[in-house]
Amino acid sequence: MNFERAKSIILIILVGTSIFLTWSIWTYEPEYDQFDQSNYIRIKSDVQIVSDVIKPVSILFHGNGQHFQTSDPVEINEMEKEFSQWRFTGVKEISVKRLQRKFDDFVHEDGSIEIEFSDDVPISLYKTVLGFTDTEVPGFSFDRIIIKQKDISGNESAVYFVSYDQGKIYQGMVDSKRLRRFMDLFYTGSYDKHPEYTAETINGKRTLFVPEKSVTINKFQYYIDYVDIGDLKNALFINPKYVRQDPVSVGEEYTDGTRLMTVNKENYLISYINPAQKSKLFGSSSDLLQKGIEFINDHAGWEDNNYRFAYMSENEQRVVFRLFVNGYPAFNESGMTEIEQIWGKEEIYSYERPYFSLASVLPSEGSETTLKSGREVLNTLKSKVNIDFKSVEDISIGYKLHKSLDSKLVTLVTLEPTWYYRIGDKWFIVPFEEDTGGDQSGLE
Repeated sequence: MNFERAKSIILIILVGTSIFLTWSIWTYEPEYDQFDQSNYIRIKSDVQIVSDVIKPVSILFHGNGQHFQTSDPVEINEMEKEFSQWRFTGVKEISVKRLQRKFDDFVHEDGSIEIEFSDDVPISLYKTVLGFTDTEVPGFSFDRIIIKQKDISGNESAVYFVSYDQGKIYQGMVDSKRLRRFMDLFYTGSYDKHPEYTAETINGKRTLFVPEKSVTINKFQYYIDYVDIGDLKNALFINPKYVRQDPVSVGEEYTDGTRLMTVNKENYLISYINPAQKSKLFGSSSDLLQKGIEFINDHAGWEDNNYRFAYMSENEQRVVFRLFVNGYPAFNESGMTEIEQIWGKEEIYSYERPYFSLASVLPSEGSETTLKSGREVLNTLKSKVNIDFKSVEDISIGYKLHKSLDSKLVTLVTLEPTWYYRIGDKWFIVPFEEDTGGDQSGLE
């Protein structure tokens, strides 16, 4: 009897111990040391988010009747870090008629900062970068954000979203303390840090800004890396094993009987088309740009992460991303600096892009190039009979990309600083001296 009771007591103890241990395991939460990410190197990724691809291209500072500008990517990144912390409220459209002054005067007013983008950006997409407290934000697009010193007062102050081409202005309210900090960091002293620009009004509607003095910029040469064509084939064709490869004069063609991908080995380009996707249906600009970014993410196609959103057309369902180097856009007459997409009914209809990326830069002596002043650029454009100066929409320094071979017959690309002007969505080289009209074929 005592033996049976002892067994029962031992069994109860074992069951109780088991229950306690099980409960301890389930509820145990170990204390870990805090992980300091700042001490670790961020691994390069081929996946880009909106803020990586949609970036300002330049910053204009207006004050005391003078204008100053920068395209320095370091300063632009610092600005982005600041304004991405803002929280907008009460976003609404402002009637241009009630401004009691010209639209252009409002945009370029003394005491303001203009943050400029390459083309109109849908707010519904860019609100992933900015913060909004409103549950609903009006649908609009903008190509610049404007902060005005005189409007900063009280607890909240206005920040403006402007679409220059559409002539529309929206405003959102932001904490005034944050705006004062922003102006202290970037506006104060901007005259000493940045070159002065001169204003040129065209057609009484559009004002362009160009540097007063000549500009000195480095020329670069790069070795290049190549993208695996097999990876692109696998990404673009539904059943890659059924794809046929054939040689053609420029390189190779791949087809599954419907889709066609051409590899141009002379200019390191691929051209893909899916005729079954041709469509006249138009999607929204936000959906179009979002699809464009995600499509390249899906096959890790950003390569060197130097491509930026450059242009979009809803009517054509077309999106263009451009190579940028040190804050300047790069151009090439064959398309070696562009990723272009045209979207169809459900999928991509046309896709053209380079299959190389910039690798290591070559050390070089005497690589500085001095470009003519902005005033000389304006005078040149005005003097050419085959250039409609009234149609010029933008003037910019860019890099002209061309390829060559080194002494060991290894391919190099050279990035040469050059003046460009834009009419519509096409960029042209500014023709100087012996040139009569520049390269009028267009670069986009």
